Amino acid sequence: MKHFLILSSIISLSLFSSDKVGRLPVYRIAVEATSSSKEAITIRDFIREKIQSTGRGLVTPTLKESELGVWEFDKEGNPSEKTIISLERLTSTDKLLLVSTEDGQAVISFVDVLHKKVEYRTSLPDSLSKTLVSDFLGFLDKKNIYLALSETGSGSPNAQLRINSLKSTYIAGEPIRFEIESAEDNYVYVVLIPENQKGEPVLLFPNQFQNDNFIRKGDRVTIPDKRISFKASSTPSKDRIRAFASREEWKEFQLRGKKEDSFYRLLPPAVTGTKASIKPMVASNTLTASIEQSPVMEWEYQILSR
Repeated sequence: MKHFLILSSIISLSLFSSDKVGRLPVYRIAVEATSSSKEAITIRDFIREKIQSTGRGLVTPTLKESELGVWEFDKEGNPSEKTIISLERLTSTDKLLLVSTEDGQAVISFVDVLHKKVEYRTSLPDSLSKTLVSDFLGFLDKKNIYLALSETGSGSPNAQLRINSLKSTYIAGEPIRFEIESAEDNYVYVVLIPENQKGEPVLLFPNQFQNDNFIRKGDRVTIPDKRISFKASSTPSKDRIRAFASREEWKEFQLRGKKEDSFYRLLPPAVTGTKASIKPMVASNTLTASIEQSPVMEWEYQILSR
Protein backbone atom coordinates (compact mmCIF):
# COMPACT_ATOMS: atom_id res chain seq x y z
CA MET A 1 0.00 0.00 0.00
CA LYS A 2 2.88 2.40 0.72
CA HIS A 3 3.88 2.31 -2.97
CA PHE A 4 0.32 3.19 -4.01
CA LEU A 5 -0.51 5.99 -1.58
CA ILE A 6 1.91 8.68 -2.73
CA LEU A 7 3.30 10.68 0.19
CA SER A 8 4.55 13.63 -1.86
CA SER A 9 3.44 15.71 -4.80
CA ILE A 10 6.05 14.17 -7.10
CA ILE A 11 5.60 10.71 -8.56
CA SER A 12 7.92 8.73 -10.81
CA LEU A 13 6.40 6.94 -13.78
CA SER A 14 7.14 3.27 -14.07
CA LEU A 15 4.46 1.24 -15.81
CA PHE A 16 3.75 -2.39 -16.50
CA SER A 17 5.07 -2.96 -20.03
CA SER A 18 3.45 -6.24 -21.04
CA ASP A 19 -0.12 -6.44 -22.35
CA LYS A 20 -2.34 -9.37 -21.34
CA VAL A 21 -5.40 -8.54 -23.39
CA GLY A 22 -8.18 -11.11 -23.19
CA ARG A 23 -7.37 -12.56 -19.80
CA LEU A 24 -10.09 -12.55 -17.17
CA PRO A 25 -8.78 -10.10 -14.56
CA VAL A 26 -8.86 -12.40 -11.56
CA TYR A 27 -6.16 -14.69 -10.23
CA ARG A 28 -5.96 -18.48 -10.36
CA ILE A 29 -5.70 -19.34 -6.68
CA ALA A 30 -4.77 -22.58 -4.96
CA VAL A 31 -6.20 -22.68 -1.43
CA GLU A 32 -4.55 -25.20 0.87
CA ALA A 33 -4.33 -26.03 4.59
CA THR A 34 -0.82 -26.69 5.87
CA SER A 35 -2.07 -28.23 9.09
CA SER A 36 -4.62 -30.98 9.53
CA SER A 37 -6.48 -29.33 12.40
CA LYS A 38 -10.25 -29.04 12.15
CA GLU A 39 -9.99 -25.25 12.47
CA ALA A 40 -7.53 -24.89 9.57
CA ILE A 41 -9.59 -27.10 7.28
CA THR A 42 -12.79 -25.19 8.16
CA ILE A 43 -11.14 -21.85 7.35
CA ARG A 44 -9.65 -23.25 4.14
CA ASP A 45 -13.01 -24.57 2.92
CA PHE A 46 -14.81 -21.34 3.82
CA ILE A 47 -12.28 -19.11 1.98
CA ARG A 48 -12.25 -21.43 -1.02
CA GLU A 49 -16.04 -21.28 -1.29
CA LYS A 50 -16.12 -17.51 -0.72
CA ILE A 51 -13.56 -16.78 -3.44
CA GLN A 52 -15.34 -19.04 -5.92
CA SER A 53 -18.92 -17.88 -5.22
CA THR A 54 -18.11 -14.16 -5.29
CA GLY A 55 -15.94 -14.26 -8.40
CA ARG A 56 -12.92 -12.97 -6.51
CA GLY A 57 -10.76 -15.57 -8.23
CA LEU A 58 -10.60 -18.87 -10.08
CA VAL A 59 -10.01 -21.54 -7.46
CA THR A 60 -7.80 -24.31 -8.81
CA PRO A 61 -8.38 -27.97 -7.95
CA THR A 62 -6.90 -29.25 -4.70
CA LEU A 63 -3.20 -29.85 -5.09
CA LYS A 64 -2.07 -33.42 -5.50
CA GLU A 65 0.07 -34.93 -2.80
CA SER A 66 3.10 -34.69 -5.09
CA GLU A 67 2.46 -30.94 -5.51
CA LEU A 68 2.07 -30.05 -1.86
CA GLY A 69 5.79 -29.96 -1.20
CA VAL A 70 7.33 -27.78 1.50
CA TRP A 71 6.08 -24.30 2.38
CA GLU A 72 8.74 -22.47 4.39
CA PHE A 73 9.18 -18.68 4.36
CA ASP A 74 11.35 -16.36 6.44
CA LYS A 75 10.13 -13.22 8.22
CA GLU A 76 10.56 -11.17 5.03
CA GLY A 77 8.38 -13.61 3.07
CA ASN A 78 11.22 -15.20 1.12
CA PRO A 79 10.99 -18.96 0.45
CA SER A 80 13.49 -21.64 1.39
CA GLU A 81 15.27 -23.51 -1.40
CA LYS A 82 12.90 -26.48 -1.02
CA THR A 83 9.89 -24.14 -1.19
CA ILE A 84 11.22 -22.54 -4.37
CA ILE A 85 11.24 -25.99 -5.98
CA SER A 86 7.66 -26.60 -4.77
CA LEU A 87 6.48 -23.25 -6.15
CA GLU A 88 8.03 -23.95 -9.54
CA ARG A 89 5.77 -27.00 -9.87
CA LEU A 90 2.65 -24.81 -9.70
CA THR A 91 2.61 -23.91 -13.39
CA SER A 92 -1.17 -23.36 -13.58
CA THR A 93 -1.46 -21.21 -10.45
CA ASP A 94 -0.95 -17.47 -9.94
CA LYS A 95 -1.36 -17.33 -6.17
CA LEU A 96 -1.08 -19.84 -3.35
CA LEU A 97 -3.17 -19.28 -0.22
CA LEU A 98 -1.98 -21.23 2.82
CA VAL A 99 -4.06 -21.67 5.98
CA SER A 100 -2.75 -23.06 9.25
CA THR A 101 -3.44 -22.98 12.97
CA GLU A 102 -0.53 -22.75 15.36
CA ASP A 103 -0.67 -22.43 19.17
CA GLY A 104 -4.22 -21.11 19.16
CA GLN A 105 -3.52 -18.72 16.27
CA ALA A 106 -5.08 -18.88 12.81
CA VAL A 107 -2.60 -17.90 10.09
CA ILE A 108 -3.25 -16.92 6.45
CA SER A 109 -0.40 -16.50 3.97
CA PHE A 110 -0.88 -15.37 0.36
CA VAL A 111 2.02 -16.25 -1.92
CA ASP A 112 2.85 -14.80 -5.34
CA VAL A 113 3.87 -17.96 -7.18
CA LEU A 114 5.59 -16.18 -10.09
CA HIS A 115 7.75 -13.93 -7.91
CA LYS A 116 8.08 -16.53 -5.12
CA LYS A 117 7.23 -14.10 -2.35
CA VAL A 118 4.68 -13.86 0.45
CA GLU A 119 2.45 -10.85 -0.31
CA TYR A 120 0.19 -11.10 2.70
CA ARG A 121 0.59 -12.86 6.04
CA THR A 122 -1.59 -12.22 9.09
CA SER A 123 -2.49 -14.17 12.19
CA LEU A 124 -5.19 -13.78 14.83
CA PRO A 125 -6.46 -15.96 17.67
CA ASP A 126 -8.73 -18.80 16.53
CA SER A 127 -11.69 -16.98 18.10
CA LEU A 128 -11.14 -14.09 15.63
CA SER A 129 -10.84 -16.24 12.51
CA LYS A 130 -13.85 -14.48 10.91
CA THR A 131 -12.07 -11.14 11.25
CA LEU A 132 -8.94 -12.67 9.77
CA VAL A 133 -10.85 -13.99 6.75
CA SER A 134 -12.62 -10.66 6.26
CA ASP A 135 -9.30 -8.81 6.30
CA PHE A 136 -7.84 -11.16 3.71
CA LEU A 137 -10.85 -10.86 1.39
CA GLY A 138 -10.50 -7.08 1.56
CA PHE A 139 -6.85 -7.43 0.57
CA LEU A 140 -7.84 -9.69 -2.33
CA ASP A 141 -10.42 -7.13 -3.48
CA LYS A 142 -7.64 -4.56 -3.77
CA LYS A 143 -5.44 -6.96 -5.70
CA ASN A 144 -8.28 -7.68 -8.13
CA ILE A 145 -8.86 -3.97 -8.75
CA TYR A 146 -5.19 -3.46 -9.56
CA LEU A 147 -5.18 -6.52 -11.82
CA ALA A 148 -8.28 -5.34 -13.69
CA LEU A 149 -6.76 -1.89 -14.21
CA SER A 150 -3.57 -3.36 -15.66
CA GLU A 151 -5.00 -6.21 -17.72
CA THR A 152 -8.25 -4.87 -19.17
CA GLY A 153 -7.82 -4.83 -22.96
CA SER A 154 -6.84 -1.41 -24.32
CA GLY A 155 -8.25 0.33 -27.36
CA SER A 156 -11.82 0.95 -28.52
CA PRO A 157 -13.47 1.01 -31.96
CA ASN A 158 -15.15 4.27 -30.95
CA ALA A 159 -12.42 6.20 -29.18
CA GLN A 160 -14.00 8.04 -26.26
CA LEU A 161 -10.84 9.77 -25.12
CA ARG A 162 -8.00 11.68 -26.71
CA ILE A 163 -4.69 12.63 -25.18
CA ASN A 164 -2.70 15.75 -26.03
CA SER A 165 0.77 17.05 -25.14
CA LEU A 166 2.22 13.64 -24.35
CA LYS A 167 5.55 13.17 -26.11
CA SER A 168 6.81 9.84 -27.43
CA THR A 169 10.05 10.07 -25.42
CA TYR A 170 11.14 11.66 -22.15
CA ILE A 171 14.46 11.99 -20.38
CA ALA A 172 14.67 10.41 -16.92
CA GLY A 173 13.46 12.91 -14.32
CA GLU A 174 11.71 15.14 -16.86
CA PRO A 175 8.33 16.54 -15.70
CA ILE A 176 5.30 15.11 -17.52
CA ARG A 177 1.95 16.80 -17.94
CA PHE A 178 -0.72 16.10 -20.55
CA GLU A 179 -4.32 16.84 -21.52
CA ILE A 180 -7.31 14.51 -21.74
CA GLU A 181 -10.21 15.32 -24.07
CA SER A 182 -13.49 13.39 -24.10
CA ALA A 183 -15.56 12.78 -27.25
CA GLU A 184 -18.71 12.46 -25.12
CA ASP A 185 -19.83 13.41 -21.63
CA ASN A 186 -17.97 10.88 -19.48
CA TYR A 187 -16.55 10.17 -16.08
CA VAL A 188 -12.83 9.70 -16.72
CA TYR A 189 -10.30 7.74 -14.69
CA VAL A 190 -6.59 7.97 -15.52
CA VAL A 191 -4.25 5.32 -14.13
CA LEU A 192 -0.53 4.54 -14.17
CA ILE A 193 0.36 0.84 -13.95
CA PRO A 194 3.66 -0.01 -12.23
CA GLU A 195 6.20 -1.78 -14.39
CA ASN A 196 6.94 -3.99 -11.42
CA GLN A 197 4.00 -6.43 -11.39
CA LYS A 198 4.09 -6.47 -7.58
CA GLY A 199 3.48 -2.73 -7.51
CA GLU A 200 0.06 -1.12 -7.43
CA PRO A 201 -1.51 1.18 -10.05
CA VAL A 202 -1.63 4.88 -9.21
CA LEU A 203 -4.84 6.82 -9.77
CA LEU A 204 -3.71 10.10 -11.35
CA PHE A 205 -7.20 11.43 -12.03
CA PRO A 206 -9.34 12.20 -10.13
CA ASN A 207 -6.95 13.34 -7.40
CA GLN A 208 -7.01 15.41 -4.22
CA PHE A 209 -6.89 18.68 -6.16
CA GLN A 210 -8.95 17.59 -9.18
CA ASN A 211 -11.71 15.57 -7.56
CA ASP A 212 -14.38 16.26 -10.20
CA ASN A 213 -13.67 13.73 -12.96
CA PHE A 214 -16.78 14.33 -15.07
CA ILE A 215 -15.52 15.71 -18.41
CA ARG A 216 -18.01 17.15 -20.89
CA LYS A 217 -17.77 16.62 -24.63
CA GLY A 218 -14.93 18.65 -26.15
CA ASP A 219 -13.53 19.84 -22.82
CA ARG A 220 -9.82 19.46 -22.13
CA VAL A 221 -8.41 18.77 -18.69
CA THR A 222 -4.71 19.06 -17.83
CA ILE A 223 -3.44 16.12 -15.76
CA PRO A 224 -2.11 16.80 -13.29
CA ASP A 225 -2.73 20.51 -12.88
CA LYS A 226 -0.06 22.99 -11.77
CA ARG A 227 -0.55 22.17 -8.09
CA ILE A 228 0.87 18.66 -8.62
CA SER A 229 3.78 17.32 -10.66
CA PHE A 230 5.24 13.94 -11.49
CA LYS A 231 8.36 13.00 -13.34
CA ALA A 232 9.60 10.31 -15.69
CA SER A 233 11.26 7.51 -13.74
CA SER A 234 15.01 7.38 -13.36
CA THR A 235 15.08 3.94 -15.02
CA PRO A 236 14.81 3.63 -18.83
CA SER A 237 11.52 1.95 -19.73
CA LYS A 238 8.41 2.03 -21.90
CA ASP A 239 5.64 3.48 -19.78
CA ARG A 240 1.87 3.46 -20.23
CA ILE A 241 -1.05 5.62 -19.28
CA ARG A 242 -4.51 4.09 -19.28
CA ALA A 243 -7.62 6.25 -19.32
CA PHE A 244 -11.08 4.78 -18.73
CA ALA A 245 -14.29 6.44 -19.96
CA SER A 246 -17.54 5.64 -18.18
CA ARG A 247 -21.05 7.05 -18.56
CA GLU A 248 -21.64 6.17 -14.91
CA GLU A 249 -19.51 6.98 -11.91
CA TRP A 250 -17.70 3.99 -10.41
CA LYS A 251 -19.84 4.10 -7.29
CA GLU A 252 -18.88 0.66 -6.00
CA PHE A 253 -15.37 2.01 -5.39
CA GLN A 254 -14.28 4.54 -2.79
CA LEU A 255 -11.61 7.22 -3.18
CA ARG A 256 -9.47 7.59 -0.10
CA GLY A 257 -6.44 9.71 0.69
CA LYS A 258 -4.88 11.71 3.50
CA LYS A 259 -4.92 15.50 3.39
CA GLU A 260 -1.18 15.71 2.79
CA ASP A 261 -1.28 13.31 -0.17
CA SER A 262 -1.71 14.38 -3.78
CA PHE A 263 -3.34 11.25 -5.17
CA TYR A 264 -6.23 9.07 -4.08
CA ARG A 265 -6.34 5.36 -3.56
CA LEU A 266 -9.04 3.43 -5.41
CA LEU A 267 -10.52 0.97 -2.92
CA PRO A 268 -13.59 -1.23 -2.59
CA PRO A 269 -16.08 -0.56 0.25
CA ALA A 270 -15.01 -3.85 1.85
CA VAL A 271 -11.71 -2.17 2.70
CA THR A 272 -12.97 1.30 3.59
CA GLY A 273 -15.89 0.10 5.67
CA THR A 274 -18.44 1.99 3.56
CA LYS A 275 -21.97 0.70 4.07
CA ALA A 276 -23.05 1.20 0.47
CA SER A 277 -25.26 -1.64 -0.70
CA ILE A 278 -23.62 -3.91 -3.25
CA LYS A 279 -25.19 -6.80 -5.09
CA PRO A 280 -23.63 -10.16 -4.25
CA MET A 281 -20.65 -10.73 -6.47
CA VAL A 282 -20.74 -13.65 -8.88
CA ALA A 283 -18.38 -14.69 -11.63
CA SER A 284 -20.24 -12.73 -14.32
CA ASN A 285 -20.64 -9.61 -12.17
CA THR A 286 -17.47 -9.07 -10.19
CA LEU A 287 -16.47 -6.01 -8.25
CA THR A 288 -14.30 -5.00 -11.20
CA ALA A 289 -17.11 -5.26 -13.79
CA SER A 290 -17.26 -1.48 -14.28
CA ILE A 291 -13.54 -1.45 -15.05
CA GLU A 292 -13.79 -4.34 -17.47
CA GLN A 293 -16.77 -2.84 -19.31
CA SER A 294 -15.51 0.76 -19.59
CA PRO A 295 -13.87 1.86 -22.87
CA VAL A 296 -10.16 2.24 -22.19
CA MET A 297 -7.50 4.01 -24.20
CA GLU A 298 -3.79 3.47 -23.75
CA TRP A 299 -0.75 5.55 -24.63
CA GLU A 300 2.87 4.48 -24.48
CA TYR A 301 6.06 6.52 -24.40
CA GLN A 302 9.71 5.73 -23.80
CA ILE A 303 11.91 7.00 -20.99
CA LEU A 304 15.56 7.47 -21.90
CA SER A 305 18.50 7.68 -19.54
CA ARG A 306 20.25 11.01 -19.10
